[in-house]
Amino acid sequence: MSGDNKDDEYQAPQWVQDESNPDIPNAPQEVSRKQRIILTVTLVVVFPFCLWAGWFEFGRAQSGNWRAWVYTFEWPFFGAIAIYLWRRLIKGDMPKIPRPDLEALAKEADEAEKEKG
Repeated sequence: MSGDNKDDEYQAPQWVQDESNPDIPNAPQEVSRKQRIILTVTLVVVFPFCLWAGWFEFGRAQSGNWRAWVYTFEWPFFGAIAIYLWRRLIKGDMPKIPRPDLEALAKEADEAEKEKG
C-alpha cells in the first residue's frame, strides 16, 4: 500500500472481504482425508481428557475444595463443545469471520487524529 489514498489504507484484502461478507453464501468446503484424521485424533484425545478432568475435579470437590465444583461441570462442557466443533468442521462448515465496518473505523481514526492535533 502506498499510503497516498486514505481509503486504501483501511481496506482489507479482497479475499478477506469476500470470505467475511455475510451476503455471499458460504458453501460447505470439502474436508480432506488428512484433515478428517487430524480432527478425529484431536477429538479422541480431547474428549476423554475433559471427562477425566471433570471426574478429577469432582473428587477434589468432594474433599472440600469449593472452587472445584465449578470445574466439575466446566470440563464436561468443554468436551461437549469439542464434539460440536468436530461435527461442524467435519461437515465443512467453517465459521465466518464478521466483516468490520471499515468506513466507520476510518472515520473514528480521523476524528481521534483531529482531536489530538
